[in-house]
Amino acid sequence: MTEEERARAYLVRLFRHRPRSRYEVVTRLRQKGFSRETIESVVEQAERAGLLDDARFAQLWVEDRLARRPRSRQMLERELRAKGVAPEHIHRAIARAELDDEALAKQLVAERWPRLLALDEQTRLRRLTSFLRRRGFSEEIIRRALDNP
Repeated sequence: MTEEERARAYLVRLFRHRPRSRYEVVTRLRQKGFSRETIESVVEQAERAGLLDDARFAQLWVEDRLARRPRSRQMLERELRAKGVAPEHIHRAIARAELDDEALAKQLVAERWPRLLALDEQTRLRRLTSFLRRRGFSEEIIRRALDNP
């Protein structure tokens, strides 16, 4: 098996778990010790085949995050930047999602509120505040979301 065949096989295994950005693929192939020429060739083939598309990756990432573990626009941008996605793909994916941070924060508070009813108000507010901070919401959005839970 040639180096390029091994790299393609590794790439297929990576994509079985989840879609990847171009940056992630290149990084993982480098970590495995593949040559620069092999990486360029395999990445180019994956792009031509439609397996590797940062715009589609960003869209899928945003949709998945909002469906499974909702987070703020800022947090989504940060995650996608860390995965090497270009700013124009990030902004387009987030714009398509029509993300409203305040409405999302209020929705998350409403979902969490019943679980915290047994706690005193100060503890409940502290936990909700921490939860929303971890999801990347600004202090202003958190304050407005907790004003009328």
